[in-house]
Amino acid sequence: MNDSAEAADEDIPAGSAPVGAFRGALSALLDALKTRLDLVAVEVEIYLLRTLQTLLWAFAALACVLLVLIFLVVAVIAALWDTHRLAGVLGGAGAFAILAAICGAVAARTFKIRPMILEKTLQQIEHDRQKVNGAP
Repeated sequence: MNDSAEAADEDIPAGSAPVGAFRGALSALLDALKTRLDLVAVEVEIYLLRTLQTLLWAFAALACVLLVLIFLVVAVIAALWDTHRLAGVLGGAGAFAILAAICGAVAARTFKIRPMILEKTLQQIEHDRQKVNGAP
């Protein structure tokens, strides 16, 4: 029985078992890192596309609203040209000031409620950390 144990020990080079375990752990770590980096890339792309889409639609809506307001102000100024032209001009300027305040408030609210970039990646990393620490 001793001879077979010695023969088995001779087949495995000294120190190869810890090296194999280290390589396996390193491989698993690199696979997990690659998966997380892929997730980061996808999240960044989604975030950028959504931001660009939101900006384009906001710009289009704002351009249309501004054109409507410009034509309305011109119509009011033309109607009041003989009697109250200054009131028409100041009213148009006031309308644009109110529109600017509303747009600023909406932009500030949108900026505050936007999702945090890489939120899902950070959640997954926290989940991985809890698994490593033995938490369910």
